[in-house]
Amino acid sequence: MIRFFRDRPWIWIVFAFTILIAGWIFLLKIAGEKRPESVEIITISRDEQPEP
Repeated sequence: MIRFFRDRPWIWIVFAFTILIAGWIFLLKIAGEKRPESVEIITISRDEQPEP
């Protein structure tokens, strides 16, 4: 069994990329669920700004 993996090193690369992609999907899923609350930004015109 070990010889099978030793003779085919591309399997390790595919395995590593699979783990990497799964990790990114997991992190993006959590980030989407824990998204911060959106805040409305109010712009003030020059006439409404206080004088320094």
